[in-house]
Amino acid sequence: MKKIIFAMIEAGGGHKAPARAVMEALEAAYPGRYEARMMDFIKDIGSEKVDALHKRSWKMFLEYPTFTHIMYQLQNTLAPMTRAFLFRTMVAPAIKDAERFLQRERPDVVFSTHFFCTTALTHARRRTGIDFKIITYQTEMFTFHAPWKVPDTDWYLTASDRAAQSAANHGIKWNKIKSFPYPIRPAFLSSRRDSRAVAAELGLDQGRKTFLFSFGNQGAGMIMQYLIALDLLGVPLNVIVVTGLNKSLRARLSAKNGLLQQLRIVPVGFATNMNELIEASDVCFIKPGPATMMECMHSAKPIIFNVAATPCEQAHANYAVFRGVAKYTDGNPMLFGIAARHFLKDEVREEVRRRYERLALRNGAAEVAAFVDSVASGVDSSC
Repeated sequence: MKKIIFAMIEAGGGHKAPARAVMEALEAAYPGRYEARMMDFIKDIGSEKVDALHKRSWKMFLEYPTFTHIMYQLQNTLAPMTRAFLFRTMVAPAIKDAERFLQRERPDVVFSTHFFCTTALTHARRRTGIDFKIITYQTEMFTFHAPWKVPDTDWYLTASDRAAQSAANHGIKWNKIKSFPYPIRPAFLSSRRDSRAVAAELGLDQGRKTFLFSFGNQGAGMIMQYLIALDLLGVPLNVIVVTGLNKSLRARLSAKNGLLQQLRIVPVGFATNMNELIEASDVCFIKPGPATMMECMHSAKPIIFNVAATPCEQAHANYAVFRGVAKYTDGNPMLFGIAARHFLKDEVREEVRRRYERLALRNGAAEVAAFVDSVASGVDSSC
């Protein structure tokens, strides 16, 4: 049985979600054909210190989006220096562990959703001489960030033709690039319970409209200012707040529940049933990461975006806003209140639903899984 490793870094859900979606689609389409395993790669191969450094850094960047936008632009302008610096600090310390991993596990294919994983694996493959295929999946849907340039990958997958063109412009060979629709877990839409049962379980008032707040696994964001903006609308509402790994935020929200008279606030920690929370909600207020955005869009929900942490997230937000299914607040509570009042109108939500029907979004999980199967079986090995 051939072995396929799905290598990601769990610094937020944007790198884990597509890996999980493709792995589940692969296992559903080809049961028993592959030994498939997902790994928080840098951590799981034993490079825990560099992994922790990376995740701490990313958590800090989320808290300072203006700085992060400037940093991304600078990194792209100084692309060779960016790659050299990140290689020295975040990748090189993990290469020995990557070599030992390859010698121990001997994978046939690695599906990587993070450039650190791909870079470590290409260097380890060259040093060990172990033969396997590396498929890199770029999680940025429309843009290109300098560290994604890893020319030694065997295949480079994107979620749009625009991203494919950007990758080619930055040095990835066209014959390695393929585009597929963004992958969503096959069970995401099919396995969720009835929204009324979920609402009852959460203690929601089913006579109220429901907002979902979710700003990524770190639960970052100044939540209270947005809750106050909602309360000032004077409309009784349920608010589900996914606090992610931010335990102190969850505790603060629990303590403040009841202080805002119009709101019934339900804080939820690290959510494993985002599909059900989205379905139980009328409007989603989210960080414009690709995974949650596309999950909301496939659920045909109106979206209000908080501030984009990076230029690629800004491009994600623009995609939905320009198609008339979302509003962008840039972290401004007043703009959030205006957008919230807009989407509380029944006729507006109905128009959003019609626009989603015209968009006819496709789930790329099965198509990407079929491509992974073709690479693993040697059918598509022209690279």
